[in-house]
This record gives sequence, C-alpha cells and structure tokens, in this order.
Amino acid sequence: MHLNSAKISIRYFLSLLPGTLVVAGNLAGGWWTMANVLFTMVLLIAFENFSREQKQPPEITDGTVPDIILALHVVLHTASVFTLLYAVHTGILTGIFIWIASISTGISSGIEGINSAHELIHRKKWVARLGGIWNLLLVNYAHFYIEHIRGHHRFIGTNRDPATARYGESFYQFFLRTVPAQFKSAMALEAERLRKSGISIFSPHNIMLRLILIQLAICMIVFVITGGIGLFVYLNQSIVAFFLLEYVNYIEHYGLQRNEGEKVNVTHSWQCDLPISRFALIELSRHSDHHLTASRPYYQLISHEESPVLPSGYFGSFYWALIPPVWFKKVNPVLDAFLENKKMIAIQQKKTQRMDKNSFQ
Repeated sequence: MHLNSAKISIRYFLSLLPGTLVVAGNLAGGWWTMANVLFTMVLLIAFENFSREQKQPPEITDGTVPDIILALHVVLHTASVFTLLYAVHTGILTGIFIWIASISTGISSGIEGINSAHELIHRKKWVARLGGIWNLLLVNYAHFYIEHIRGHHRFIGTNRDPATARYGESFYQFFLRTVPAQFKSAMALEAERLRKSGISIFSPHNIMLRLILIQLAICMIVFVITGGIGLFVYLNQSIVAFFLLEYVNYIEHYGLQRNEGEKVNVTHSWQCDLPISRFALIELSRHSDHHLTASRPYYQLISHEESPVLPSGYFGSFYWALIPPVWFKKVNPVLDAFLENKKMIAIQQKKTQRMDKNSFQ
C-alpha cells in the first residue's frame, strides 16, 4: 500500500464518527444519546460554514483503506440499529431518550448507512452490492437500489426522474412527491426488466417483491423481540434516514434540467468542494463527476469547473432547505446566473460551429 495514499485516506475516517457516537450513546443511555445530534447537526454544520474549498485532484492511488472504510460503514450502520433496539429492549433507554436515540440513530443511518450504500451499490463486486442492499434494508428503503441505478442515472434532470427537484419546488413539496414516485418507479423498472425476459412480475425473480418481503420480515422480527416500542424506534430511524437522503437528492439536482436525448454531463448536478461535505460524506458532494462516471470509486472523483457550485455545502445547506424562502433567496440567484451563462456558452458554441462550417465550405 502506498504510504501517501494511506495518509490521505485517513480523512475519510471522519465519515465513521456519527455511527461511532450513536453506538456509544445508545449503550450509555441518558444525555449521551444527544452526542451524534450535536456533532452532526450543530458542529459539522457550523464548521462547514467557516471552511474553504479544497479542489485538489485525487491523490489516492491505492483503494485499500477507502474500501476498508466502506466495509466499516456496513458494520457500524448495523451496530447502530442493533444497539438502538438492544438499548430499548433492555431498558438502557427510557422516556424521552428513546425518542432522542431513534432520531440520533436515524441521522447516522442517513448520513452513514445510506450514503455508504449509495457507493456500494455502484460497485461491480456482488459482495459490495450486497453490503449496500443490506444497509438499505435496515432503513426500509431498499427500492433505492433499483430506482437509483436503473432510473435516476438514466433520467437525471428530466421530468421522468422523480429524484430531480424542479425550479421553485420547496423541499417539502419535493419530499411528498419523490418518496412515493421513486417507489412506483422502482416497481415499474423491475416489471419492465421481467417483461423483457418473459418472466411474470409475481415470480420469485422479482427483486422488488423480495426486498419488500425481507423488510416486512425484519419488522416482524423486531416487533416480536422488542415489542411495539422497538418497532416504533426502528421505523422512526428509517424515516429520519430517508428524510436526509431525499434532502440530499433535493440539493444535488435542484432546478437543473436536461432535455430528452441530451447526454448527461457535469452541468446536471450541483457540486461542493468544502472539506466537511467531502470527507464526512465520502465525496458525495463531488456529485457531478459521479454522474459522469458512476462506476468511479469515491476517492477518485474529481471537481469540475463547469459544474454549478452550491452556495454552501451539504451540511451548511440543511437548515436553508428547511425554510423555502431562505433556500430560494440563497440558491435561485446562483442557479439563474449559472443557467444564463450556460445558455450564452451554448450560443457561442453554435456560432463557432457555423463559422467553422462556412470556412470549410
């Protein structure tokens, strides 16, 4: 392993801190359950607003440490959910701390569990994809595996993509639209795959049906072992987790439209190079490059000058997005300027092409 690559990879260990705090808080009980909430929703957001962009190109030549970090995310996400249920079942968590712990765990499940799942389901090795699906199963959002790979990456920026937020659409409008629409999209995509193979949608080959049944089975096991309260906290952490996922979807593509037939490029996703977003979210904020080459591992994603840049990072934008007038005031002027500049560049390119064509003739 290259020593320099290992040193640089250490930065990504920041992404493991939320889950570590959750496990510790769940097992300690009491006000320790607030540790991850304060760390993630206060400290990281505050630090991001005072940080500067880091646009350096990828410097990691050996993916050993980054891949170990991904594997640790699967373990830590599992431990976070299991310790939550264990602490409720054994009485470590009581009263208001049950509620706080479920929210804290859900925050970690969204930031760490789903985010690492997003990276893993894009990997070629089936073991990696299985780890990503497992993470999604634990937040009852396993259909994301199908919809994201076969739907979102195919239809990004168009009206056919439920995960692309429209210009002027508030986060709440987007959330209420996208959650059922993505599930419906996943069902339709899987049905389409089966029809092309001449297989009934009600067969065991239907991945969506299998994922749904596994999720229901997990919920039943949780209920049998931990009772109604256990099932409540389990479902609550799931809701918090995919609430954060859809917040990220919202800011990643807000207002960026793509014409049918237009090739996906780096102007169809918002980008951010602030270090907190980059390292705590394992380069999710270099989203433009991810859509350009979905199979590229997170530690090799690059920054693009042509991509629109969020006024703040993925953490720093959170509270803005929850207050639509603030979000529109902060982001719409940046988006308007970007779209106008993109339009002028397109016009100039057409003029240049016409001049070249005339000169050739």
